[in-house]
Amino acid sequence: MTRNRGSGQGFLVLPAVAALILTLPATTHAWPGHDWNEWKKVTTWTKPELKTDQAGRKDLAPLLETREGDGKKIDGIKAWEAKRARIADALARIIGEPTGLTVLPPEAQQDREQTLDDHVRRHIRIRTEADDWIPAYLLLPKDMPSMRLPTMICLHQTVPQGKDEPCGIKGSSDLSFALQLVRRGYVCIAPDVIGFGERIPAGAQPYANSLDFYRRHPKWSFVGKMNWDIARIIDWLETLPFVDPLQIGCIGHSHGAYGSLYAAAFEPRISLVIASCGFTTLRSDPKPDRWSHLTALIPQLGTYLPDVASIPFDWHEICALVAPRPLYVWYTTRDDIFPNTDNLDAMFKDVRSVYGLYGAANDLAWSFQDSGHEFPGPAREAAYTWLEQRLFPLPDLRAKPTDLKEWQARREVIKRVIRRTIGTPTTQPASPDLKTISHEKLAKYERRLIEYSVDKDERVRAYLCLPARRSGQSPAVLVLHQTAAEGKREAVGVAGDKSLAFGSELAERGYITLSPDSITAGERIDADGAFDTRGHYLRHPDISAMGKMLYDAQRALDVLVAVEGIDRNRLVTIGHSLGAEEALMLAAFDERVKAAVASCGYATFRAENQEGRLRWARDHWFSYMPRLRPVFQTGRLPHWDWDDVLRLAAPRAVYQYNTKDDQIFTESESAFEAGEAARPIWKLYGRENLLVNVLRPGKHAVADQDKLEMYEWLDRQWKRR
Repeated sequence: MTRNRGSGQGFLVLPAVAALILTLPATTHAWPGHDWNEWKKVTTWTKPELKTDQAGRKDLAPLLETREGDGKKIDGIKAWEAKRARIADALARIIGEPTGLTVLPPEAQQDREQTLDDHVRRHIRIRTEADDWIPAYLLLPKDMPSMRLPTMICLHQTVPQGKDEPCGIKGSSDLSFALQLVRRGYVCIAPDVIGFGERIPAGAQPYANSLDFYRRHPKWSFVGKMNWDIARIIDWLETLPFVDPLQIGCIGHSHGAYGSLYAAAFEPRISLVIASCGFTTLRSDPKPDRWSHLTALIPQLGTYLPDVASIPFDWHEICALVAPRPLYVWYTTRDDIFPNTDNLDAMFKDVRSVYGLYGAANDLAWSFQDSGHEFPGPAREAAYTWLEQRLFPLPDLRAKPTDLKEWQARREVIKRVIRRTIGTPTTQPASPDLKTISHEKLAKYERRLIEYSVDKDERVRAYLCLPARRSGQSPAVLVLHQTAAEGKREAVGVAGDKSLAFGSELAERGYITLSPDSITAGERIDADGAFDTRGHYLRHPDISAMGKMLYDAQRALDVLVAVEGIDRNRLVTIGHSLGAEEALMLAAFDERVKAAVASCGYATFRAENQEGRLRWARDHWFSYMPRLRPVFQTGRLPHWDWDDVLRLAAPRAVYQYNTKDDQIFTESESAFEAGEAARPIWKLYGRENLLVNVLRPGKHAVADQDKLEMYEWLDRQWKRR
């Protein structure tokens, strides 16, 4: 969370007449063109009987409160998403539904184009209904790069000129988001939302002729129509060759802020939101009738008034519907349009608890200062910096680079993209504080049970195996176990599948090995059981399970390199299944690893069906990378795949082993194909011989003869040196 308490002068960005109307009592003034009593005459919407967690409460119902009210808290994604569905359903029933609308194929018409000093501005119209077109400006950087760009939908505030203000044509320069962001390299689209700009008669005030809309759609609302229109804009944006469909965000101030939040709550293709001065919680709002009586936004909400506590939702729930997608909210403490914001800091801490269930707590940010209804320069700069860390231009990550310089630049982008998925640790590594718990001498090696710190108040136990006969410095291997409750014990052959005892077998061959427990395994199993990651996300709300496993593997590597007699130039990591995924990630992100062996670790995202892909972002049990849920749930693929992880390991030695009849990764041949797709990077370095990529008969296991080949390959790596 960021906080910005300044002493800047507050100022209103609405026209004086708008500010006057919105600050006068609802019983005396409303926007011209909207009359709630007239709406009641034309509507056919009926007030639903909604029993929600929020209905009937004067306070904000805690987001992780269970439906049973038994004092227990929601502690996982599955339970939250069940509650999320109930919240979304209640909200949708109040927003209403259209009459006789169907989604039409994306279509737009361009009226005119202007080439300005630093960007191109196109006036377009996007079809949203058979007889309704959305006027909008599409802003493009003047020097368009040859890649798909992140795109921002820029929604205007409550001003008659609508889209002109975000584009810097008319209105407050502070709110010219589209102009400011196109200059930073984003594609921007600024539409007129219903009731504004070219969608009302010239000289009219916002919401003009709202009754005409309600006569056509007597069960709907302006907010519902805004959501529909933004979805149609995204349909069209996805057809443009220069728009990155996975990086479409939404930004707005005031009307544009709550418009962005409502849209993102129902449209999962919106990948990020920046909202400025967009709301006061309904239960603290001195004029909750602003949504029904003063404006045409959600007249249905007026049926609950004056009993505000009976409203079956509030703003903390709407914000939580955006999770786990990045959300940045700016508000002020002397906002005369949306007053009483003192409770928002506590509210967002509650919303953060929902983000934490996905390991995405650091993708929620909120900031505020003591001023009026404004989004001043320093606040916008902070929001834009936050935005640029999350949405950024991406080249074709799989295109064959022409030289090493181009590859090195792309390599850093790939790492950044993967980090965006798995998270970045926010803590500094703790001192290992290594302790030996026990040791025993076996025929060919000594096995020590050791313990060390990976984080504050978090210690890990591991087996350190030291060959009986050593001369000089020895190569060392970090052994990462599969998804087995036995954890490290399997890795040294004292429990579990004896064929996966890499730690003890390699020690017998002269390697120093370290075999730690992964999260949720061995002595790290918590009350939820082996490989249930709910406890992980409660303890580490800002990083995914995959990100944490990578972090822990790096800390294990810290311990390993400190062992006396280690040759730091001969560090290896090896793993099967889950351990293979960790080994590849470690090799990708830690240059200390000089060789990696990965057995039966994955099928590519693009080869699996939607159900298969969701294994990586489950809503229960072991959820590796839950930030990917919105992508996979909408049938899309992320920017990266496992062949990209492999590429990051080049030109170091990698042995990838896959089986044809893998019953866990049924599309296992795709892993072999990923290895071949990554091979050109090794060729670029002139080190193609260091990548071994095999596909053998067998199931999700390593045959003894194949394992022997792996070990002999490892031996040869050091003889080459």
